[in-house]
Amino acid sequence: MEYYQYFRLKGPPFLPASPKSAVYFSPTHLQGLTTLESGLSGDLSGLTMLTGEAGTGKTTLIYSLLQRDYKRVRIAHIDDPKLSFLEIMRLILTQFKLYSAGTTKLDYLRALDHLVELHGKDERIAIVIDEAQVLSDDVLEELRLLSNRGQREGRYLQLILVGQPELAERLKKPELRQLNQRISSRGVLRSLDAAEAAMYVELRLSAQGGKSSAIFEPRALQRLLQRGDGLPRKINMLCQNAMQAALNAGERKVSYRTAKKVAAEYHDSVGVIQRKSRARALAIPALIAGGALAGLILTTLVYPNGWSDWLLRRTVPFARANEPAVRPDSRAAGRRKASENRREADAAKSPTPHLAESRAPVAPGAVAAAPKSDAIAPQASPPPAVAAAGAEVQQPSAAPAASARPNQIIVRPGDTLEQIAIRYFGSKSGIDQLIAANPQLGDINQLFVGQIIHLPRGVAPKAPDVRSASVQPPRAADPAPR
Repeated sequence: MEYYQYFRLKGPPFLPASPKSAVYFSPTHLQGLTTLESGLSGDLSGLTMLTGEAGTGKTTLIYSLLQRDYKRVRIAHIDDPKLSFLEIMRLILTQFKLYSAGTTKLDYLRALDHLVELHGKDERIAIVIDEAQVLSDDVLEELRLLSNRGQREGRYLQLILVGQPELAERLKKPELRQLNQRISSRGVLRSLDAAEAAMYVELRLSAQGGKSSAIFEPRALQRLLQRGDGLPRKINMLCQNAMQAALNAGERKVSYRTAKKVAAEYHDSVGVIQRKSRARALAIPALIAGGALAGLILTTLVYPNGWSDWLLRRTVPFARANEPAVRPDSRAAGRRKASENRREADAAKSPTPHLAESRAPVAPGAVAAAPKSDAIAPQASPPPAVAAAGAEVQQPSAAPAASARPNQIIVRPGDTLEQIAIRYFGSKSGIDQLIAANPQLGDINQLFVGQIIHLPRGVAPKAPDVRSASVQPPRAADPAPR
C-alpha cells in the first residue's frame, strides 16, 4: 500500500515540480511570475532574469508560464543548460518546428531569423533557459549576441534566464558586463515564511482530497516546517517521508515523535555541509600543511643542529632581571624576542660570565667556556672574554650577555644603528662606516637583539660599552695577573 492510499488521498501530494502539479502562488511567487511575464510583453530590451535558492519553486513557475495561453507568443524551453550553443539552437528550432538547410551555427541563425521576420510587432518569441547558472561564459556570450539579433528592426526575441543566485554573481564578471547591462527585468524568489509554508502544505493535500489536520498532528507539522527552511522542495520531501514513516509505524496521524525523527534524519543527510563550510573545511588542512612545512623550513634555518638543539633551547630556564622590557610594537618584535631568548639560554648554560663587547687583550687564566653559537651569529668559535690587567670579574646579578670578538658588538634591546654610531664614535657620522663594515645587514633600520655588528678595523671607539658585568679591584687572595 502506498502512503497516500493509507491516508485516503487520490494521489501523491508532494511530487517534484511537473506541468500537472498544483501551484501555490505566495506573494513572492506571484512577483516571480510577473517578472517572467514581463519578458513576453511591453518594451523589451532582450533579456529577463529570475533567481532564487535551490528548491524555491523556479521550475514550477516556468511550468506555470508554459501552461498559460498567451496569444501570439511562442516559447521555447531549455531545461538542460549543459549543452553547447549549437545544441541549444538545434533544440530551439525543434520546439519551434523550424527547418534548417544545414547544421552550422549560421544555418541555425538564418532559420531563427526567418521566424522572427515573419512575426509582427504584436508577436513575441521567447526562449526560457532553466538552471542558467550552469551555462558557460561562452554560451552566455553567444546568447547575448543572439538577443542583439532579435532586437534589430522591430524584431521581438526575448531571452529569459532562470537560475540560482550564483547566476547574478557570475554576471558581475568584467567579461559578462555587457550581458548584465542588457537585463531590463530582474526578480528574486525568497523562501516561504511559517504561515505561507503551512498554506503550501494545505494546498498540496487539498489537491488530492485531503487536509493537513487529518494527516498531521499540529506540533508534528510545525516541526517539519521548521526543518523545511521555507523551501517547497524540502517541505515536499519532509512531509512525504513523515507520512511514509507514519504508515510503517501504524499511526493514524503523523505524530510529533515521528516528525521529529524524520526531520533530524533529513537534516543530517542534506543540511549539514554548506558551500562555505565545505570550502573552509578544505582550506584548513591546506593551511595546516603549509604552516607545518614553513615551520620545518624555519626551524632548519634557525637551528642548523636539528630538533635536538630546538628542544634543548626550549627547556633551558632563563630570566632577564634588571633589563628594561621591550614592547612588541612592530612586526619584528616577535623575531627580536626569539633572538633574545636564545641569547639568554646560551648565557645561562655558560658556567663563567663574560664581558660583552670586550676589546682588551686576552689575560692568562681568564679563559671561560664559550657558549654554543646561534644561527644568527658567525659559526667560528668566538674568543673568550677577559678582564683588564690587575682586575677580576665580579659575578653579575642577572644572566650576562653573550660574548663577542674584540672587533664586534652585540645589539642590545632598543639599539639602532644611529645609537651605536653615537655610542662608539661620538657622532652620527659613524653610520656610514658601520654600514660599510656590515654588508650582511638586510635592513639597516631594523636590528635584532643579540645580532652581531662588526666595527671597522683600526677604528677605536670613543665610549666603552658597559654591560651587566663590572670591573672590581683584585682581592688579596687572588693571584696577581702577569
